[in-house]
Amino acid sequence: MSWYYPKGWTDQEDGIDQVLIHYSCTPPGQWPDWSWRHDARVLQDVGGFPRQRLKVLRMPREVWDMQHGWSTPEYRFHYYFEIHQNGHRWTTDLFTEDIVYRDLEYTDDNGWVTNICIYWSVGDWRAPVYSPMEDPRIPAGSEFLAKNYYTYDDKERFHRQKYQMLYELGLPHRFHSRMWGPRGTTIVQQYHVGRMYPPEEKNETWLGPLGSSAPGGDNCWTHRL
Repeated sequence: MSWYYPKGWTDQEDGIDQVLIHYSCTPPGQWPDWSWRHDARVLQDVGGFPRQRLKVLRMPREVWDMQHGWSTPEYRFHYYFEIHQNGHRWTTDLFTEDIVYRDLEYTDDNGWVTNICIYWSVGDWRAPVYSPMEDPRIPAGSEFLAKNYYTYDDKERFHRQKYQMLYELGLPHRFHSRMWGPRGTTIVQQYHVGRMYPPEEKNETWLGPLGSSAPGGDNCWTHRL
C-alpha cells in the first residue's frame, strides 16, 4: 500500500517546455545511488500565471534497509527537477526531506463501527488517502484484516465475518492506523466510518471535529509532523 505526495513547480522564466521530477527513497542517514535506480515523472502543466506544474507521487509506506536487513517506516526522500527550456536541459540542486509518520487510534465504545479508515492528505485535500484501521486483536493472518477489504471479492461475506469477529471482542474496540508525510508539514485528516453489517443497519460517514460531514473540507483535524 502507498500514500500520495503532491510535488509542484512554478515557472520563474519563459520558454519552459517540460519539467520532470527525479526522486529516490533511502533509509535514514543514507544517500541514493542515482546511477543504480530512481524514479522520474513528468509534472502536469496546470496553467496559471506564473505557470504551475504538479505531479502527485505514489510514496512507499516503508523502505528496505539493506545495511540492517529490515524495513523502516521513516525514511529520506531525495529529489531534483529536470527542466527543458528553449531547447536546452538543466537540473536543480538536490533536495532531501525526512519522511515521518503519525499513529492514530479511534475508540469505539459501543461496537457500532465495523469498517473504518483514516481519510487524510498532505497539506490540503488535493491527494487524499484512505488508511484502513484495525483493532490489533484481530489475528495478523486473518483474511478479514481491514487492509484486505479493497481487494476482497465477496464484500457481503467480508462484512458479515468482520462483524462477527468484532462482536466477539470486548469493548471498547480500538482501531489503529498510520499517516506519513515530510517532517514539518501539515496533514489534514478525518475518519471514514461505516457500519456495514447487518444489512438493514448499513451506514457510513466522514467524521471531523464538528461531527459528520462530506469528505474533505474544513471539518477536519490538522496534524503537524
